[in-house]
Amino acid sequence: MNGWTAKDIPSQAGRVVVITGANSGVGYESAVALAGKGAQVIMASRSIDKAQRAQQELLQDVPTAKVDLMRLDLSDLRSVRAFAEEFNASYARLDILMNNAGIMIPPYGKTTDGFEIQFGTNHLGHFALTGLLLPKLLITPAARIVTVSSSAYMMGGQINFGDLQSEQRYDAWGAYSQSKLANLLFMMELQRKLERTDANVISVASHPGYAATNLQKYTENGGFLQQLGMGILKPILSQNAELGATYQLYAATAANVRGGEFYGPRFVMRGEVVKVALNARARDAEAAARLWAVSEQLTGVRYEVLQTVVA
Repeated sequence: MNGWTAKDIPSQAGRVVVITGANSGVGYESAVALAGKGAQVIMASRSIDKAQRAQQELLQDVPTAKVDLMRLDLSDLRSVRAFAEEFNASYARLDILMNNAGIMIPPYGKTTDGFEIQFGTNHLGHFALTGLLLPKLLITPAARIVTVSSSAYMMGGQINFGDLQSEQRYDAWGAYSQSKLANLLFMMELQRKLERTDANVISVASHPGYAATNLQKYTENGGFLQQLGMGILKPILSQNAELGATYQLYAATAANVRGGEFYGPRFVMRGEVVKVALNARARDAEAAARLWAVSEQLTGVRYEVLQTVVA
């Protein structure tokens, strides 16, 4: 991709973008970049106070930015539905849905709806949000859905359908890896369904490498060895949030991006944008279809608009 950076983003004038978790980290940097190119950006955040502070900071950098704030708590399906209802009533189009927000290796906890917090927030919340916003995406020419995963998806095994909510055993890294694998299986299955219905929307994914953001707050508060490892590796391997946002911005805006593709840094942790090969587990169509069915059952969100296959 020849050293592509956010400066290479084409004009986004007239386009509408939703970014989850846009008040900090790579989500915030994505909002800055897209607003700077003329997009109407909706910063979706669990905390409106934090989002307001982020908006003020963004407007200092980009005084002409068009930025709206909307509350979205992905760990609460009622909040997801309320957000979608408000957005669908307020906006006539949706060009880019950036499923960016996430939580990483927290102590065991559950969402409002009783799901393990990482699986529930990182996957199920975005699954429900995408389904509820899909009608708006489908009426917008050349819309894109960008799901932000992690290279950590390779650390675990397959989706543990026998214990999706980690009630029998909880391993923070294992649950995180599962949620990030779920992101990719969702991305791929959504692309298959979009293709079967001849939709003018693509589903793609990215990962930020090792971007130094608030996402690592639990890793940095871990045991002695974990803290030692982070202290040694972070300065060497990490990059700032602005660079970490490059990969999802490429997936969202570059002209040559195709559905089902996965973008990240050349050297896993950092580096220029490259198309990343998915491993066999992320390409498992049977597991993806099973996860989709379970996700519909758990969230109550069914992608009915994709049920009719175009002959």
